[in-house]
Amino acid sequence: MTGVIACCLFLLLLLIGMPILFVLTAVCFFYFISVGTDPLMILQRMFVGLDEFVIMAVPMFILAGKLMASGGVLHRLIRFAKVLVGHLRGGLAQVNVMASMFFAGITGAATADVSALGPLEIEMMEKGGYPKDFATAVTISSSVIGPIIPPSVPLVVYGVVASTSIGGLFLAGIIPGLIMGFSLMVLIYFMTYRFSVPTTPRASGSLFWSAFIDAIGPLGLPLIILVGIYTGFFTPTEAAATAALYAFVLGKFIYREIKWKAVPDILLESAIITAASLSILSVSNVLSWVFSVEQVPIRLADFMTSITNNEMLLLLMINIGLLALGCVMETLASIIITAPIFLPIIIHLGMDPIQFGVIISINLTLGLLTPPLGLNLYIAAAITGLKVDRIAYVTLPFLAILVAVLLLITYVPWFTMFLPNLLMG
Repeated sequence: MTGVIACCLFLLLLLIGMPILFVLTAVCFFYFISVGTDPLMILQRMFVGLDEFVIMAVPMFILAGKLMASGGVLHRLIRFAKVLVGHLRGGLAQVNVMASMFFAGITGAATADVSALGPLEIEMMEKGGYPKDFATAVTISSSVIGPIIPPSVPLVVYGVVASTSIGGLFLAGIIPGLIMGFSLMVLIYFMTYRFSVPTTPRASGSLFWSAFIDAIGPLGLPLIILVGIYTGFFTPTEAAATAALYAFVLGKFIYREIKWKAVPDILLESAIITAASLSILSVSNVLSWVFSVEQVPIRLADFMTSITNNEMLLLLMINIGLLALGCVMETLASIIITAPIFLPIIIHLGMDPIQFGVIISINLTLGLLTPPLGLNLYIAAAITGLKVDRIAYVTLPFLAILVAVLLLITYVPWFTMFLPNLLMG
């Protein structure tokens, strides 16, 4: 009975708009009081949740993203994207998606994509004759590729929770991330028939090589991370630290766009984001422990299998549940809470935990595009001045194609498992 009341309290606090950190804390406190456990145990479980060396990769990747965003890489990535796809129908919209795919290999976070690239991309498309709402929809839709193409903060957190190879997860995210990006580009190709907007001429060979050399610095970061982890040269945590150092050297000494006086602000912004993320992670671990004690995974598995034993229907139910959760709850907290619940079911169905890591990350990241939480919707609304409901409406076709990609990745394991099987055996 206590568990049922705790779940109702959880949903009620979410619905009234309480910040997720306070929701999780309140629910855990209520549970511990109700079952007669010392509430100070919450602090102990919070510490245990962060007492993992690989968790240090999270602040390092956040710092690397901030350094890259401040180090002059944005204009270089956009320029290279223009050279590659600017001549296609819907040229600047295609550039928007391609630039987000490049930036995904740097930050590993969708909100960072919208915050850093968003103002530049939306302004670029507006000047090119695109409606502001369409430009905004393209920007936030392409941003969800960020947590899928490595490095990825959600995949790091999932790897810790599921005790799964982070290197394998990074490899597994490459092909799905590329499919998401190219699917959006195909959709844009047909959607932009209704716009009378110009495209840029196809780039010459000399212009292509000039743009490529200019962008090779930031584009080399994901390669360094993947090769370093795959060869065993460094751990995921060391890879994240290397990424931060690489980003600093690139921005400060190669491009010379990071000034010493800007370094404290970059560190402070990274520390604030890190503090918020790790606070949610620590409390989420407490709630995950509560679910384990209450045998929620076993009960949920019994409930789902009592409805159907059809593997395809069970996977569809899991996807629907994760998509719904992503609409109301923060991504990293959702991963910590739901991964232990669904993993036994997934393993029973014969799915590799690495494949499920990509599936759960896509599901929960799509929640950034949907009300009521939809953080990327609110960031975009703050940037453009548009209403959130208008942005959400124009984003629907992009969301639909991304959900279709999600189902493809769910039911065809090859897309996620080809690279891990090829390179890791």
